[in-house]
Amino acid sequence: MADGTKGAFSIEVAYEHVLQREPAAGGFSFTNPGGSGQSTDWMPLQWALHEGTRGGWRHRFDRLVIGLDGESFEISVGRQAISWATTLFLTPADPFSPFNPSDPFREYRGGVDAARIRYFTGPFTEVEVVVRPTDTADGTRMTALGRVATSRGGWAFGTWGGLLHDEAAGALFASGGIGSTSLRGELAVREDVTGGAALRFAAGFDRYFQPRGKELFLVAEVQFDQFGATVPSELIPVAVSEAFLRGDMQVLGRWTVASTASWQVHPLIGVDALALMNLDDQSLLLAPGVTWSATSTASTRVGVYLGVGEEAPSPIMLGSEYGSVPGLVYLSVSLFF
Repeated sequence: MADGTKGAFSIEVAYEHVLQREPAAGGFSFTNPGGSGQSTDWMPLQWALHEGTRGGWRHRFDRLVIGLDGESFEISVGRQAISWATTLFLTPADPFSPFNPSDPFREYRGGVDAARIRYFTGPFTEVEVVVRPTDTADGTRMTALGRVATSRGGWAFGTWGGLLHDEAAGALFASGGIGSTSLRGELAVREDVTGGAALRFAAGFDRYFQPRGKELFLVAEVQFDQFGATVPSELIPVAVSEAFLRGDMQVLGRWTVASTASWQVHPLIGVDALALMNLDDQSLLLAPGVTWSATSTASTRVGVYLGVGEEAPSPIMLGSEYGSVPGLVYLSVSLFF
């Protein structure tokens, strides 16, 4: 990743390689270039070095964006990171490549191909317009959305609306605090395949504690997604649905709860855990981990993914969302230079 500026102009570039290998009996892919879901990149900035039946080696530009900054506006064109999320993990009202919460290796948001204009009407209010074409199996789809955000009395809130993949969509969002607890919520209404409206929302809270002088951070969120499955027989149809494949969905279930806890037990060592629960089928994904900051420019992480729930009764059906997830132990080493 690199960036530079000259006067009012700026450029940001990020380049990545992804090498994937699956077991002969099959498995789950955790890292996909461009964030969760199938890649819908419009600009031809990704290539395959090798593709096989059990994996592949791909490389791509995850960022390639040119910007122009004025006194009250910002313009950027190219592959860039855009986030309209309000909640921290489950973000159904974020229309731009949300994080996959079960991906242990993606540490930053994937870029999308778009033109973006931001206009600041004051110190606490901004108006934003994003135009983004995407490639799908049915041809090129267009996203053209406008957003207004402001803040008053310690609360931030706003709305966005327009066309999302050629379909009508709109959302409301708000965040603020009561005492030392932060509250967040977002609600989106989307056009569904039947021509009706689908409701999606998430709400949650987060808070810092200091037990024994150590920093502890807790997050809890709940999500309702009308695109999601209500029974196990709907899980595979949802997994191959257009909304999931283009990256609009992070999980398969209709009702989901996410909770995380991170504790800095030592200045160089942190422990954390993520739990995702599908409330419809009562399955659970647990992901504890330990991170060690070996030096100021290097860190090492060891983590585990464990699925709990009903296993698949047949090769063409899932018993629950997380019951068939195989146990996974991973090691991640990050070097910054």
